[in-house]
Amino acid sequence: MRTIRFRLALFGWRSVADLIYLIFRNLWPYRQQLILKNLADCFPVFSEGEIKALSTRYFRHLADLIVEPFLVHQLPTSSLGKLTTYDNLPLLRQLIAEKKDIVLMASHYGNWEYLLSLPLMADCNVLAAYSPLSNRFLDRVLRKFRGRYGVQLVPKSEWYRTVLKWQSDKPSIFITIADQRPGSIAKNHVEFMNLKTFVQPGAARIAANRNCAVIYLDVQKKARNSYHFSFEPLVSESLNLNEKHLMKTYFNALEMTIRRQPELWLWSHNRWKYCKAQK
Repeated sequence: MRTIRFRLALFGWRSVADLIYLIFRNLWPYRQQLILKNLADCFPVFSEGEIKALSTRYFRHLADLIVEPFLVHQLPTSSLGKLTTYDNLPLLRQLIAEKKDIVLMASHYGNWEYLLSLPLMADCNVLAAYSPLSNRFLDRVLRKFRGRYGVQLVPKSEWYRTVLKWQSDKPSIFITIADQRPGSIAKNHVEFMNLKTFVQPGAARIAANRNCAVIYLDVQKKARNSYHFSFEPLVSESLNLNEKHLMKTYFNALEMTIRRQPELWLWSHNRWKYCKAQK
């Protein structure tokens, strides 16, 4: 019965995603010019045909990305293992056993929302920032989805202050989407995907303030709606952390991840609004 339910859920939500993809490509070319520009800037050796083919693969992934939170919520917990696998979980569990807090540096890559099942894998607190939606009903629905497995959601505007003051008898994992675009007055930058890229050093500052271990989340898409997550150590001690070095290390790792499966990054985001391609 569970297998039938799993297959029906996949078929239903994949059909919805297919419809969304057709709308994006044929009726409403969602941010198409921005996507093509970002891809051309980041892959200057690609031909126009290669860029268009990559944008097509991105739109297919984006359509899946939209429906996957609903798919995951509909499935029973026992079915999650069919969609997600993990590598290096013993590293997380060892750090937790040592009562060590962890900054998990994730990205707008793959489906970061699958991480919301992390409390099932580790005996610790898991906190994640989120951006409240203007539609209160939809915001309430998505918060319910995202908090299903015990992740504690913190509004993005309160994230830094909340994490710095956080106290618990149990170790905590702070999930940080570390490739966010900072404001126009940002000063810190790295070279990333052929572009001068301003960065938010918040993850590094949290790690240094709380002496956290820092883990990079590497993601691979195994099949449609199915992801493999790998936890890669970046820093074990953060008291004397060099913020710039950590952010450079993180973005170097992210670039390697993106170049492996480029269609999985969020190309429709105006990430380089305040930057220009390096010549």
